[in-house]
Amino acid sequence: MAAPAARSSENAFPREDELRPKTDLETGIDLSLIKENLKLTPWERILANDDTVNFCELGRAATQRRHAAT
Repeated sequence: MAAPAARSSENAFPREDELRPKTDLETGIDLSLIKENLKLTPWERILANDDTVNFCELGRAATQRRHAAT
């Protein structure tokens, strides 16, 4: 992996193309998310998935309570 180029003090902000995630040209899938998730162990990925499911269920339950109250 190549080291990022040093920035001059005049241009401290990244260019727009540097901010875009690396995507597969054929499918458009964000490869940076896959690489980050592969750094986790399978158990850590399972726990992260459980957290996401629980968060979604909380949101769904809150929405149903709000609609039931009206």
